[in-house]
Amino acid sequence: MHKIDIELIEMTLDVMKYVIGRVSATEHPIGKPRKEEDLKLAVGETVTPKGVGGEYAFNLWKEHLASANVPVDHPRNLAFVPASPTRAAIMFDLITSASSIHGAYWMEGAGGIFCENEAMRWIVSLTGLPEGAFGVFTSGGTSANLSAIVTAREHWRENPIYKREKGLIITSIGAHSSIKAMAKVADVDMILVDTEERLTGEELQKTIDALGEHERKCLFAVVATGGTTNAGIIDDLESIAKVCEAENLWFHVDAAYGGGALVADSVRHLFTGIEKADSITIDPHKWMFSPYDCGAVIYKNMELAKNAHSQQGSYLEIFKDEGAHGFNPTDYQIQLTRRVRGLVHSRP
Repeated sequence: MHKIDIELIEMTLDVMKYVIGRVSATEHPIGKPRKEEDLKLAVGETVTPKGVGGEYAFNLWKEHLASANVPVDHPRNLAFVPASPTRAAIMFDLITSASSIHGAYWMEGAGGIFCENEAMRWIVSLTGLPEGAFGVFTSGGTSANLSAIVTAREHWRENPIYKREKGLIITSIGAHSSIKAMAKVADVDMILVDTEERLTGEELQKTIDALGEHERKCLFAVVATGGTTNAGIIDDLESIAKVCEAENLWFHVDAAYGGGALVADSVRHLFTGIEKADSITIDPHKWMFSPYDCGAVIYKNMELAKNAHSQQGSYLEIFKDEGAHGFNPTDYQIQLTRRVRGLVHSRP
C-alpha cells in the first residue's frame, strides 16, 4: 500500500471509480452467498509472508467476493431490515474512514463529534424530550439498548439497599432479541409479558401487581418497543409511561426499528408518550438513510449516563485536563474506542 506514491494514487483512483459506479448505478446485481470452500478456491491464499498487495486484493474483491454479498439496499431486498444510505452519506463514510478520527474524546475528534452533535440535536427534537435531553451515536441498537439499561441499573443501585441485588426488567414477548441478549450481558433478570399485540399500561400494571415481594424490590426498568421488527407494532407508550412514573421505574423505549417514523406526521401520534421516556434507542441506519453501522441512544438525563459509563484511568486523564474540555461521547455509552458517525447521517 505504501511502496511509492504513484501506485497509491492509481489504486485510489481505481477505488473511487468502483465506489462512484456502485453509488450511481441504477441497477445492482442481487448477488448470493457462496460456500467458504468455493470462495477459498476462487481467491487462493490471501495471507502470505510477503503480502498480496492492495491492488491484487482489490481485484479479488471485484472479481470474486463482491458478488458473494446480498446488498441490503437493493429495492427488492425485503427479507431483512434494510439500510438505504444516501449518496452523500456513503461519500462522507469514505471521508470519515480516510480522516482517521478517534471519536471518543473531544480533544482528538472535536470536528467529527461536532458533526455528530448537530445530527443528534435534530434526532432528539423528534422525540419531544425536555430541554437537556441528548444522546450519542453507537454501533447499533444492541449497544444502545445495553448502554441505556446499564445506566438505568447503575442509577437504581445508587440506593445502597440495592447494591448487591440482581435487577429485574419487564418487557413484552415482541421485544427485539437484543433486549434478551442485553439482559444477559448486564446480568439482570427479565419478565416477558405475553401480549397478542402491543404492550399496554394495564397489562404492565397487572404484571407488576403479580410480582413477589423480592421481585418487586428488584424491578427497576420497563422496556417498551417503538416498532417491533416482525410487524412494526408500537406499544402503548403513553399508558406505560404513566405506570412507570407511578411505580418509580426507568422507562426505556427501544425504537431502533421504528424510530425513523417519528419524522412522519401521518404516524407520529402512534409514538405519543415517547417524550416521557428516560432513554430511547433509534437506529439511523434503518430508516434515516445512514450506512451501517449507525445507532443512537438518547437520555433524558445525560448526567446519569455519564455516572454509569465514564471510564477512569491514568492514560485517560489527559482528555479531562483543562483545555481539553468538550463533549466526550465515550462517557455516555459502553464503547471507548469508537468511530464518528455524525458525518454519515443524512437528514431526510
